[in-house]
Amino acid sequence: MNIKNLYISAGVLAVFAIATSLFKRSDSAPLLDDRVGTALVDPTALRDTVKIVIEMEDETLSFANQGKSSLWVLESRFDLPTSYDRISELAQNVSEAKLQRLVSENPDRIAKLGFETGERIRFVDKLGNDIVAFQLGKETENGRQFMRYEGEGKAFLVDTTFFINSSLDSWLEKKLVDFEADDVTAIEATLQNGDQINVIRGNADSEWETGDALPEGKILNQSSIGQIASRLSDLTFTATAEIDDENVVAAEKNSHQFTLKLNSGDSYEYSIGRQPEVKIEKELRKEGENGETTAEIEEEVLTPEGPVYYFITSSESEDPVNAYMARAAFEASSYQFTSLPDTLDKLLSEAPEPEEVPTPLAAVPEDEPAP
Repeated sequence: MNIKNLYISAGVLAVFAIATSLFKRSDSAPLLDDRVGTALVDPTALRDTVKIVIEMEDETLSFANQGKSSLWVLESRFDLPTSYDRISELAQNVSEAKLQRLVSENPDRIAKLGFETGERIRFVDKLGNDIVAFQLGKETENGRQFMRYEGEGKAFLVDTTFFINSSLDSWLEKKLVDFEADDVTAIEATLQNGDQINVIRGNADSEWETGDALPEGKILNQSSIGQIASRLSDLTFTATAEIDDENVVAAEKNSHQFTLKLNSGDSYEYSIGRQPEVKIEKELRKEGENGETTAEIEEEVLTPEGPVYYFITSSESEDPVNAYMARAAFEASSYQFTSLPDTLDKLLSEAPEPEEVPTPLAAVPEDEPAP
């Protein structure tokens, strides 16, 4: 091979080397998208949101605004009011998330990022149009999460993670009435054992009084009476159920009843109860080591104790709590049930011993004057 041919061969090889180098560089170069470094959605656009839909594998959360910025209901859970803090937290998380980088446009690679089981989130305006719609993928070890817009073949990494609780009840506002214990001026109670009592007071600084006859030597326990107002004004629920659930029906049949009258003139009737535990006694015969037979009595639970449910009726027909109670049953913690008095005796205390009045000294007659 002559020198000229060597130069030509070397030149061709050099061209191939440069082309290969350029090809490798372009293949390993980061993918580009003008949205990288910007917000997942323009935060100002979210102000027009009237509905939020979150689709999961086994559940769909559908939140609707009721015309006020702070009033949202969970359509997929009896149209009950949603915790505004939870909705606000979700909206803030979405509005502050930024696209950190474009991960892939390769369908095979995207299929491995967890989108098949991830949540789909939509923020919708009043015309039914999506303000933003996206799907979540796997979370990374450094607190990031894969994300892709609906209808796009691109996967991004965002600089945060979204925690979406799948429990419907966890999104609900847990307090359904809006008054304070100090607003209560009268209480009528029918306790679990059938005892009844009615008490009144002038205002929050007054003592509770009753016109009912009390057992001899007993007076009202002011603290115990006050706890009824405190417990029921601050009553919250832990979960919801269908109103015809057998545990709900049993709870209503085995409940305390309380009526709280407020200084505004409104009143609230409460029932709170649970299915009581039902036991039977069974005789068991046992044979001893020497063949003797003995009988023992053991208890067997036929019906276990049920969850606690409460029921509220407001005297004000337009009070939302009346509509809520018509749609769902509300479960409370066991403590909220057991902390309420179940007998009259728990609302009374011993009357103080009467103070001893000192006996006045006998009058000493003055000396009669001498005749």
